[in-house]
Amino acid sequence: MKATFALLPDFAQARKPFLVKKIVRPYFSTDFHFHTECQLVHILSGSGTRIIGDSIEHFEEGDLAFVGPNVPHVWYSQSQSAHESMSVALYINPEAVSEKLEGLIDTKELRRFFKESERGISVCGVKKALITDILMQMPEQKNIELLASFIQILHYLLDPEELVWLNVPNLLSVYNVQAPGRVHKLMHFIQQNFKQEITLQQAASVSGLQIHSFCRFFKSLTNRTFSDFLNEVRIGFASKLLLQSDLPVTQIALECGYTNISYFNRCFKKINKVSPKDYRNSNQIKN
Repeated sequence: MKATFALLPDFAQARKPFLVKKIVRPYFSTDFHFHTECQLVHILSGSGTRIIGDSIEHFEEGDLAFVGPNVPHVWYSQSQSAHESMSVALYINPEAVSEKLEGLIDTKELRRFFKESERGISVCGVKKALITDILMQMPEQKNIELLASFIQILHYLLDPEELVWLNVPNLLSVYNVQAPGRVHKLMHFIQQNFKQEITLQQAASVSGLQIHSFCRFFKSLTNRTFSDFLNEVRIGFASKLLLQSDLPVTQIALECGYTNISYFNRCFKKINKVSPKDYRNSNQIKN
């Protein structure tokens, strides 16, 4: 599925750092889309399939999930129900919130959370009950009371306990953030060239190291060999193509830098525990 950009008119018109609204529909069914705002969604009634990034899971009444900025997502009811589908959604403009709080607190942790939330989050346990209790009251709140509820929810979300990350972090972005200079150059090189052959000599040269020194450096940095890391990057891209395109598996293998389809299948199954064909079939949403 290809995600489309969505402009949230209510949010744009309100011109606020955050906005909460109750949504009532006959059933959940919208386009696979993304927007610049973060979104915290609590399901009051209804069930179906929730897609956030590469995560595809069943949802039902009580589900609480957080979607980061520009992350493709959809809540999809596979069949209509006799009862209405209802949710409460808190939309957050991450830049506006960070800027307005900057004079009051150190916003580094908050900005880091918004960035990491691009992986998608499912909230569980006691924390889910605490957040949903606050969220349910917010549509009727105003002024300081509403602001206090919003800050309390942010406080709970910044604590990683009882947060389940729905997608694995992008390997390239993780190591780009962790270290500048040599690492940034190497990750940028991989990102630009992983669809074609990359030799160990090329990677070492970009890093300014001899091959034997590069191998030790890379293993200490990632706890992986360079070959294993490159395969994970390629298979991660292949997984997205399987879900978001109708390209045949052989074409996807070529698009990801594999000229040997058997080797591609082995690498894919080693990382994802299923074959490319089974991965696509098991994650397909039938409209």
